[in-house]
Amino acid sequence: MASVIDPDRHADLVTLQQTVHGLFDELEAYTGTDREGMRERVRQAVTEKETALRASGLVAEHGYFTASQDLKKAARQAAAD
Repeated sequence: MASVIDPDRHADLVTLQQTVHGLFDELEAYTGTDREGMRERVRQAVTEKETALRASGLVAEHGYFTASQDLKKAARQAAAD
């Protein structure tokens, strides 16, 4: 099945998802003393991405799981290109 994410039309969502992926990578590697502060940065980024995903109408049209999974795949593909 084709992705519900159009890389050009949903570039803002792809960028938000890439930010979330990057922050999760940073959190995993983080060795500093303010781990809770780092977690909060991740939570805020995820909330921003989730809000934008729902506002896009993709969740209402295709369901959360499909929209979310396709967005993650599109972000990984865009990073690989």
